[in-house]
Amino acid sequence: MKKLILPVALILALTFIVKAQFEKYQEGYKQNVQGKSYNFPNLQAADEERVKLIEAVSSGVATVFTTQEITVRNPFFDMPFGDFFGIPNTPQFKQKRQGLGSAFIVDIDYNKKVVYLLTNNHVVENAKDIQVQFKNKVTLKGKVVGGDKLSDVALIEVPFKKGIEEFASKNVLKLGDSDQLKVGSTVIAIGAPLGLSDTVTIGIVSAKNRQIEDRPGEGFIQTDAAINPGNSGGPLINVKGEVVGINTAIIAGAQGLGFAVPINQAKWVMDQILKYGKVKRSKIGVIIQPLTADLAEHFGVNEGVLVSNVQPGGPADKAGIRAGDIIVEVNGKKISDIADLQNQIMKNPPGTKLKIKVIRDGKELTFDVVTVPLESEDTAVETPQDGTSIENTVGLIVKDLTPDLIRKYGLPKVDYGVLVYAVKEGSAAEDAGLQAGDIILSVNRKPIKSSSEFWSLVSKAKKEGQDNVLLYVQRGDNRIYTTLSLR
Repeated sequence: MKKLILPVALILALTFIVKAQFEKYQEGYKQNVQGKSYNFPNLQAADEERVKLIEAVSSGVATVFTTQEITVRNPFFDMPFGDFFGIPNTPQFKQKRQGLGSAFIVDIDYNKKVVYLLTNNHVVENAKDIQVQFKNKVTLKGKVVGGDKLSDVALIEVPFKKGIEEFASKNVLKLGDSDQLKVGSTVIAIGAPLGLSDTVTIGIVSAKNRQIEDRPGEGFIQTDAAINPGNSGGPLINVKGEVVGINTAIIAGAQGLGFAVPINQAKWVMDQILKYGKVKRSKIGVIIQPLTADLAEHFGVNEGVLVSNVQPGGPADKAGIRAGDIIVEVNGKKISDIADLQNQIMKNPPGTKLKIKVIRDGKELTFDVVTVPLESEDTAVETPQDGTSIENTVGLIVKDLTPDLIRKYGLPKVDYGVLVYAVKEGSAAEDAGLQAGDIILSVNRKPIKSSSEFWSLVSKAKKEGQDNVLLYVQRGDNRIYTTLSLR
């Protein structure tokens, strides 16, 4: 009997202690609602911490007001009542446009006596006047140190005036590591959407490494934190108060879809601007496309990027890379998709020697490829297979001539040229009389042997300000000349 009494007594005592502690824990957090008691200690603590975090960070965020000069088409040109509206009688005229965005303090240079802020390139691009308003109500004239259209990042500065250096020294935002972000992580966007300064929205990371049209190699953070016009250039922060991105874009008509430049990308751009005054990127002169499941099965490779064409005389061509190679590694780093490859190539300074591993006919080969500047005209710009802006502008798709295409479409045998694969309705290519099945033999009397060479010559003519290019075309058994408008 005694053996039974002792365990029972211990259990009762333990139950009493636990109950007493639980009731004591509840007392401090009870809330009466319609006669019922509730307690939410964890939610209250989390709410207080979030408020503290936002208060600490928001002082480092500024509102940017810009005045841009844009060129607009004159709808009243050569009309008698155009002067009535105060519009000059010219085909185009310049007009001032007011812009709005956000920025945040990232550094102070006491030697140059300036405060640096990061923002979006599109916020300050072509701005004639930039005014930066800080949280302490001080407004100073800003100056663009450098901008990068591809990543949509710009660095601006304001001079030491009105004690801004003292304010900025207390409010430099800490830059985090965007590579450590996880899908589902909580993020907070701060900015001036629609002119409403000091606006805070909260959400999660919806996806990483999102590709946006015309931004090759730049993988963006997708978030459902509300981002609206005016948020552009503001920080996206994590729960530690670190900046993990720069709010940059929304999709028109969508809800819960916002994008931010990863802060690691922005830091690299900022370092380039401070070092060189601009961003230096590289290329190797190849046209690439994704390795789809069907292509992977055909080539016998599960991961990598397919080289669909090589620019004659470019770095890849000189090194020995060929169309049909699968690029699987750059400097020992595995390549899984187009974004991977572009990042590994573009972020190197021109003149860098890269070791590129490819799979060709089931065998591994490694080539030393020396990069060239991305902006140079001597080799083709690397682009995905969906086509370039110049292709969309003229409405034309061309393909390299191959024995298979000649056989398939019953094309005449020629020594060189490119096949007109498709012509967009209502385009400049249609106006030039081009038809699917035509073979373009030359551009401005220069024979062409590949689609990349064709676009290189067309792009060069456009950059030189030519209104059109002269094409020599094989159509069946006949040959004709035509001009393709570049306007």
